[in-house]
Amino acid sequence: MARILLVESGVERPGSFVYQVYPPTGLMYLAAYLRQKDPGHQLRLRDFLIERRPAPALADEVQSFRPDLIGIHAMSFQASHLLRLARVAKAARPEAEVIAGGPHPTIDPASVLLPGDVDAVVLGEGEATFADIVSRLAQGQDLAEVPGTVVRRNRELVRGPERPFLENLDQLPFPAWDLIDPSRYFADRVLNQNDLRWRREVATLFTSRACPYGCIYCHNMFGKRFRPRSPGNVLAEIELLAAEHGIREFHFIDDCFNFQPERAKAILQGILDRGLDLKLAFPNGIRGDRLDDELLDLMKRAGTYKINFGIESGSRRIQKLIQKGLDLGVIEDAIARTAAAGIFTHGFFMLGFPGETEAEMRETIALACRSRLHTAGFALLSPFPGTRVRQMAEERGIAIAYRPEDTSYAQLSANLSAVDDAALLRLHREAHRRFYFRPGQLGRILRAMPRRSDLFRLARRHYRLKFV
Repeated sequence: MARILLVESGVERPGSFVYQVYPPTGLMYLAAYLRQKDPGHQLRLRDFLIERRPAPALADEVQSFRPDLIGIHAMSFQASHLLRLARVAKAARPEAEVIAGGPHPTIDPASVLLPGDVDAVVLGEGEATFADIVSRLAQGQDLAEVPGTVVRRNRELVRGPERPFLENLDQLPFPAWDLIDPSRYFADRVLNQNDLRWRREVATLFTSRACPYGCIYCHNMFGKRFRPRSPGNVLAEIELLAAEHGIREFHFIDDCFNFQPERAKAILQGILDRGLDLKLAFPNGIRGDRLDDELLDLMKRAGTYKINFGIESGSRRIQKLIQKGLDLGVIEDAIARTAAAGIFTHGFFMLGFPGETEAEMRETIALACRSRLHTAGFALLSPFPGTRVRQMAEERGIAIAYRPEDTSYAQLSANLSAVDDAALLRLHREAHRRFYFRPGQLGRILRAMPRRSDLFRLARRHYRLKFV
């Protein structure tokens, strides 16, 4: 049986700002699935994001554990650290296979494979592919034909056949929580994408995979066909985490939790029926046009204290262009009803869409300011590899200064809009200034926050925004 070391990438500078520190659920799913298929393997997991240690620290773990396979996960902001970890791993144990997966290797496998320290990349949904890799390595087989992979052969990249997505997510075992210490993620110093916390004992939940909408700026990690877990399966995991790990707050990080409103209602009703005393948040955002009064009431009664809304633009033309398809009147009403229910609201916006004019950007700023949102984030559009907007930039010959490790969204990596760079940056600063510096807005935020002490979290989360 193989010794397998799973590693969550950290950041290039251990003391730098990171906003998305959650348990490494993706790696924990890989481990659980592998155990289900073949329970004899020895598994270890190291999370460099929570440890905040530099990449060379991996060498001691590799030399002591002597793994046959090292799997490294990275999102875009972890890209540089991924490459350093792979270099350290190969130097410490050249005979080990180094496999990379996650959003960044999926969208840009060439940048991960060509430096020479990563042997294969797992594309997209990784459980079945990773288990296939482990099985083939045990039999001494080549990885070039493994579906769902890209491998390097003599400076050439060889892509395996497409792997179909898992159809029944209820067949996935729950993540391997025993491989980590959940309490490490409870500390007040740990920031996460939600900004706020009602309770310390937080865990994340994926109750579905994939978003069926076609937004031109978004990833395609899990395909475009919504694949939900059943309410009973989700509730079983919630009960297990509450009972075995003392989890008292859950952050739902689905791409589109309420795509099927009746399923969402069944999950929330199940929490109420079981008498679970929980707090809930939805940091990845929900569809405001699928939030009826019954669903909102269930969310509130089940313990929801924060909902993020993906809005992106206040221009109807831009909504159509980016294939978001929101009815802006409906979304404003959903935000107002949510705020009236006593739930903290946050809105996601972007500036700089292809051909977007100054007037259209001002429509976005105006919508945010007249809404009942408590907080808002205005991102500069970033054309990530593998997206339609990236293709549009390349077709237009627009220079792209893409830096995957920069996730502040306050850096201009490419300007596809109808205004020049200076005007776009000025509008970006103005958006935040107008939204947050309105009379009474700080008071609204403070009154709605679960804990006043979390104001520091919000300030730290947004400290790189340029207000002036």
